[in-house]
Amino acid sequence: MRYTLAQLRKMKFPHTEENEYDFSEELNGFEDIISSNNAKVIEKIRSIGPDSFEVVLDIDISLVVQCSVTLEEIPYQIKTTKSIYYAFDKDSVSSDDYIIIDGQTLDTGEDVLSEILIEKPMKFVKDGVEYDSDEDEEPEEEYINPAFASLKDLLK
Repeated sequence: MRYTLAQLRKMKFPHTEENEYDFSEELNGFEDIISSNNAKVIEKIRSIGPDSFEVVLDIDISLVVQCSVTLEEIPYQIKTTKSIYYAFDKDSVSSDDYIIIDGQTLDTGEDVLSEILIEKPMKFVKDGVEYDSDEDEEPEEEYINPAFASLKDLLK
């Protein structure tokens, strides 16, 4: 959602607003995302100082992703919450945790999209078992050097 500084100054806090975002075009560029529904976002805004605000984003979106092994379509639900701190004047905040707004409009759309991409799965599913995409499909067998085979019984 977009909020101008003038709108934010007139709001009564805490302010809650529910919005829907269509990120289908942005997510279309990722080859493992087949489709997405609109993201349902509840934004809770509170003032934490002069022209600085905390926005809590409750994000809920359904994706259809492609299994990297079987190429099957897999439904995937993302439900996450993220707190983001914004300030219109970099001199009014002393922390690097703030996003400094250049201009007069606070826009949460890019931050919602970023959070969806962070939460997007980096795993694939094969026969109902999840594997990390970095791991080998089959576990390696433990190799025991024959010279030390008799010593392993001493550790029990």
